[in-house]
Amino acid sequence: MTKTPFDMSDMFKAFNPEAMSKVFDPSEMMKSLQQTHKGMPDLSAFIETNQRNFEAMAEANKAAAEGYRDMLAKQMEIFQSAIEPAQQKLKDAGDPATIQAGTEAMNEAVEQALSLMQKMAEATREANEKAFESIKDQAENMMGSKGS
Repeated sequence: MTKTPFDMSDMFKAFNPEAMSKVFDPSEMMKSLQQTHKGMPDLSAFIETNQRNFEAMAEANKAAAEGYRDMLAKQMEIFQSAIEPAQQKLKDAGDPATIQAGTEAMNEAVEQALSLMQKMAEATREANEKAFESIKDQAENMMGSKGS
């Protein structure tokens, strides 16, 4: 069976929350750092001391991955619901004029669906940028107050 061009299962795998949490595993990050920078001291005590914070970060990243996965699923839902009527029109077409009308309807439906999907992605990106700027400002303020 051939894979449809709109099968997003591979993309969804990239946002698997469990896989994402492994990417941000602090122990693995520190091991990698120590392997690339041989002269670094053992950071095991640092990791143990901050384990709670690392776990909170991993949970936040897991929630972010789930959010992206949810957004992708909703985008595909929008796409499917937008093109379904046009697909049906093409499926039921018997004469060249109906096929032409169905093809035009499909092109228009795809264009509208992709536009909506892009708007959703842009809204998500903007929300992420605002959240990042807010947290970045808080971090800069925190670092500024510690340096005083």
